[in-house]
Parts: sequence; structure tokens; C-alpha cells
Amino acid sequence: MQLADNPITEILKEKLQKKNFEDLNKLINEVDRTKEFQLKLGDLLIDFTRQSLDTEIKKDLIELAKKSNILKKIEQISNGEKINFSENRSVDHFQLRQSNRLNSQEWKKLVGFVNESLIKRKYEFIVNIGIGGSDLGPLMINESLKDFHNGPKIFYVSNIDPTNIYDILKECNPLKTLFIITSKSFSTLETITNANLAKSWLLDANRSINENMIAITSSVTKAMEWGFKEFNIFPFSENIGGRYSLWSSVGMPIIFSIGEDNFREFLNGANDMDDHFFNEDIEKNIPIMLALLRIWNRNFLNRNSHCIVPYSYRLKNLPAWAQQLEMESNGKSVDINNKNLKMPASPLIWGEPGTNAQHSFFQFLHQGLEVVPIDILLPRNPSNGTILEKAKTNHKLLLINAIAQAEALAVGSVDRKNTNKHFPGGRPSTIISWEKNNPYSIGRLIALYENITIASGFIWNINSFDQWGVELGKNLAKRIENDNQNEKLTPSAKDFLSEYD
Repeated sequence: MQLADNPITEILKEKLQKKNFEDLNKLINEVDRTKEFQLKLGDLLIDFTRQSLDTEIKKDLIELAKKSNILKKIEQISNGEKINFSENRSVDHFQLRQSNRLNSQEWKKLVGFVNESLIKRKYEFIVNIGIGGSDLGPLMINESLKDFHNGPKIFYVSNIDPTNIYDILKECNPLKTLFIITSKSFSTLETITNANLAKSWLLDANRSINENMIAITSSVTKAMEWGFKEFNIFPFSENIGGRYSLWSSVGMPIIFSIGEDNFREFLNGANDMDDHFFNEDIEKNIPIMLALLRIWNRNFLNRNSHCIVPYSYRLKNLPAWAQQLEMESNGKSVDINNKNLKMPASPLIWGEPGTNAQHSFFQFLHQGLEVVPIDILLPRNPSNGTILEKAKTNHKLLLINAIAQAEALAVGSVDRKNTNKHFPGGRPSTIISWEKNNPYSIGRLIALYENITIASGFIWNINSFDQWGVELGKNLAKRIENDNQNEKLTPSAKDFLSEYD
């Protein structure tokens, strides 16, 4: 059942006509607001007191989720049923966060290779070559947990622009560099093109690919055809989507960076969030409630974008990762039955870290005509244990800025004499805070966002696990590369490409 056909949808629309959420001043100061609009899981605190809804609407949204049969869908995914309907696949990334994985041959081969390499100090440089989910997730986690880094220097190559890889190769020694070639299909144009450049660079130094390269893929045969020996291939399941794959062997650069024990803690944090998602009632289920807020803003209040602002420099790459997660998963126009959607799905996701964002796009957030819901992500304490005492003041100012922006966006400031200084307020935000950045808390946070995306897809009744829209441009690029298909191009495209014949 699509959102448009959910019987609670019309009820919400009717009630919205009689309610005014443009002014949040009275709403956010209600006596029981904190009790009703905050959720906790360990040290994780979700504060949505500044969202554009009241207790009545909250109850209706919970009923909306119930009518969507979301708990049954969550049970299906946890049972390993084939809910990726268009590809007839199950969704397996949850299994990677469970403790029984640690007894698998996949895990033993993965951590065995990393641990042996670290003990023998075989590599001083790790270069991950991948794109999309093979790049954004591991890169984001490496940055998030930089305070726990204790391994080789790690670089990421994703762009097919040769500048990307050559800037990195300048800093590496071919005798001490490991290239991790990450591609689920082992046919991704950008990845294989960059891998060929890396191969040439190694051959120029008289190094073979099986000395200084490994492959991470679901397509073992293609990797072997490219030149890899099987012992240098680390497979992961075809039932794991790229944007959900950082928990798999795709996360090898993370293990090289933070070590096996910290990576286990990272998995534990994610698994605890999964247990909460699978077993908690809707009204206390953090991913479901945040999914409902996303849908409330997107489909009922007509707010078509969603901003993510981490008040943590370590999380500066999280908005880019979240863009792919949500928009590749839920940027769909048909439901699971291939029927056109009557109401749109995914909002546009964007963001930058605070406080930098305050000096770029917060003007738009405060006074622009569009109202944009915001997630403010906030570790309450610095993660670096050796931080200078005086620098703790900086972190306190970071907290103050985050809270001040949330308050200012919600409350505004009335100035009828000088409208340039008038702030309308009524701008919703959710503050997601935790004690500090560490492997456990970051694993939990990433799983939270994954599960918000999945819960949203369940309520929209779409497939959050395929990405056919990504394939069209890829396939056309391959046809253009093969000159015999160029007759299908537009005149403008033919003229442009003729310059490079």
C-alpha cells in the first residue's frame, strides 16, 4: 500500500488544514514536550521537540506506520526474505553486524590478511580505488574515527579524472603500497579505469598486481579474468547493496585504520541499533520515528529537502554519504508493484559540518522562503583524549552554537520595522547527540541512518535496495565508448565528442 492509499494519510491532511505549525514558540515550551518528543538508546539522545508537530499528529503518524504494515516488513528483512523484489534478492548487510559472523571463513580471511599485513609492516600506504558505496562509506568512517587510526596512511581514489589518482601516487612508494580495488560488479568504469592506471604504475616499478593489489567484489570470476589470484580476492554477497556495504570486506580500509578490535566495536554499535529497530515498539523505535518525521515533512508539509549538519569536524563526510544512502535508495517513482507513486518519496539530502555551515547556507535556512528540516548531529564531548584543556572550551562553544542555531531556527526573531532583520522562525530541527565519537557510537549512528532510510521506504512502499536509475548513464557511457553506438546520440553530444576523435 502506497502512502497515498494509507487510510491515515487523508486524516493527517484534514487535520493539517486546521493546524498551524508555522509558529513553534508555544509548542516547544509545552510542559510535557520533552517527555513526549525525546527518545533514548544508551547515551544516544534524540530530541525532536523542535519539530513541526503536536502530540495528536505524532499519534496519527504512529498509526500511519502501523497501517503500512512496517513491523511485518521489518520482520521479513530480519528473517532474510527476498524483499528486494526487482532483483529477487534478500538484504544481507544486517547479518554482517551479528556476532556469528566472527566465526565465518569470510571474517577470518579478511582480518587475517589485515593483521598479518600490519604485524609484518608490509604496507605504508593503502589506496582504496572505488566509487559510490565502495568509496563514500569507508572514507566517511576513516575520517569519523581518525582519533583511533593506528595503521598505514590511507588514500581514496574515486574520480575518473586522472588528477585524483596521480595526486595520490606522488605520495606513495610502489614497494610499500597496497591497492584495494573495490567494485561489486568488477566492471565499474571509473574503478577499472583507475585500477589500470595503478597496475601500470606498479609494473613500471617491477611489481606484480598480486604483490600489491587485492580485489573486493561480488564478481570473483571477473576479478580473476582481470588478473587476480583467488587468494587475493575478498568476496561479498550480491545481496549487499553498495551503499550498505561498508560492513563487509568493503570496509577493509577501516580495519587497516582502526584495527580488528575497534572494528568489532563498530559492528557492535550497529548491531545494537539493529536489535532496537527489529524489536522496539513503533512509538519508541528511533529509526521508525525519525522516518515518520521525514515523511511528515516531505509529504504533508511539502518540504522537499532535508539538511544534515554534523557539529563534529570528524563527521564532515557524513552528509555526502547520507546523500547516496537516501537518494539512491528512495529516489524512486514506482512502488514495489511497479505502479507509479501518487506521492513523492525521497527528499533531497544535503549538508555540511557546523560551524562552517553557519557561515555559508544558514542564511538561507533562517530567512529563505523554503522551510528545510535539519538534523543536527552532536557528540557532547570531544573524542580525542589528549586534547588540550584550553581546547575543551572550543568544544563547549561548538555545543553552544548547535543549540543556539536550533533555538533560533525554531523561535525566530520578530522585527516588523526592519524586515531585513526579521526571522520568521518555525524552522524544524532534530538534535541527535551522543557522548563522544568512538567505534561503537559511530557504528550505531550509521546503522541508525540506514534504518531510517529503510523504514521510510517501507512506509512509501518502495524498494530501497535496487538502483536501476544509476545504470542508465553507465550503460550509455559504455555504448559511447564503443564507437558503433554513437549514431544514437543527440547532435549536440556528437559535436562535443567529435572534438576528441
